[in-house]
Amino acid sequence: MDETAGGSRPVDFETATAVHRKRRRPLRAEVVSALEKVVGPEHVLSGRAALEVYARDSWPLAALRVHHGAELPLPDVVVLPGGVAEVSAVLEILYEHEVPVIPYGGGSGVLGGTLPVSGGVVVDVKRLDRVLEINDEGLYVTAQAGILAVDLERALARAGLTLGHFPQSVDVASLGGLIATRSAGQFSTKYGNIEDMLLALEVVLPGGKVVRTRLAPRSSTGPDVKNLFLGSEGTLGIVTEASLRVHPRPEKRETQSYEVADFVKGLELIRRVMRTGLRPAVIRLYDPIETAHSFKGLASQGRCLLLFVFEGFGRLVDLEASAVDDICGPEAERQLGPEPGRHWLEHRNIVRALPEFMNQNLVVDTLEVAATWDRVADLYRTMTERMLKVKGIISASAHSSHSYTQGTNLYITFVALGPDLAAAERVYYEIWEAAMTACLEAGGTMCHHHGVGLHRTRWMPAEHGEALEVLRRLKEALDPKGLMNPGKLFGEVD
Repeated sequence: MDETAGGSRPVDFETATAVHRKRRRPLRAEVVSALEKVVGPEHVLSGRAALEVYARDSWPLAALRVHHGAELPLPDVVVLPGGVAEVSAVLEILYEHEVPVIPYGGGSGVLGGTLPVSGGVVVDVKRLDRVLEINDEGLYVTAQAGILAVDLERALARAGLTLGHFPQSVDVASLGGLIATRSAGQFSTKYGNIEDMLLALEVVLPGGKVVRTRLAPRSSTGPDVKNLFLGSEGTLGIVTEASLRVHPRPEKRETQSYEVADFVKGLELIRRVMRTGLRPAVIRLYDPIETAHSFKGLASQGRCLLLFVFEGFGRLVDLEASAVDDICGPEAERQLGPEPGRHWLEHRNIVRALPEFMNQNLVVDTLEVAATWDRVADLYRTMTERMLKVKGIISASAHSSHSYTQGTNLYITFVALGPDLAAAERVYYEIWEAAMTACLEAGGTMCHHHGVGLHRTRWMPAEHGEALEVLRRLKEALDPKGLMNPGKLFGEVD
């Protein structure tokens, strides 16, 4: 195996998951019986068809394996509790009998975060799907963790409010999953990411203890307990309820777009906008490949497209749009008007299904990183150059979609040839290795909003350095048996 900044490169999925499969133990009938008594027999699934559904999330590599007829590790059973008391009882049983627990929300994660690599029981919280309170005066909402983001947003819309959190997976992602992965939505430049919205949560710890944090706009009472579970990916407990900031629905929305000479120029314009304190709801910059693909006929060949969406109080929207135009208009190749923005709003969540690519022997995936403004241009160049050196790759393109005063993210898409499973896995791992190593060497963070899952665990030491020991000690303290979502985030089950 090749030695890299992240460790030894797994040559295929089997190698990457072998250590976890060896630790699998049969689930005893008495455990299943105890679970059925808690949630009802109809909410304990053991048929192979159901287990195959829960054997994967939306990780492209898992989809590739299924496409080529390879098997994925299956859970022993799936349990669907109906409330926090049942979640607590289920975790008490499983912890007592030392059964691995895989928390499950919408299954929209793209890094293998719910794969049952050590077997065990999937705990699906989709029955916890109620909005418990919408408080217009306090501008917050409290909801159960199994509710889908789209359903939460619809409930808020009926009350004249919005969460402002619109990930591309909004139709299938659960609230608990958004919290567990530190999600970012498409309108994050204005409304913030999930960590900016979270006010309080309820979480069930390994062993069944229920913890609730106090609802307040801010508190200075020691380390923030709720933030310990942000991004914990089911390794520390199961989130069952959360309270979040909401906003009045916007009075007005406008879009405007510009054609810029190159990607680095576009990044500089975004930096200038963010430096002023302006906060458009959306700022997106596409490199030439993605501009041609996503905005065919709306921009010149070989140019980049810079897109803004403004929303909120009417006069403020007008002022923000005018101020952005003062910055970008003189520097752009030309103004493109509102049409590219309208096109994006209409098509932003329409993505070609993976089977279309796999049927053409293509390997496709995305990865998202971030860096400060002084590093991000070099990050873009370094990562795409390294990725394009991998044998079998066809293209590597990028856009920026989440910007901050101090920097921005890069969302990179790659396409490669993979005529069979062995070739597909080889090129997949090698492209990811090139990308992650280049990212870390260039001073970026290896992940902006998709999380770590199973796939990114081996780069965690290079990402965190000595600070990873703090996270591992927290894991050992809350989950001493190592049963919560084995193999994810920390890369360890013991």
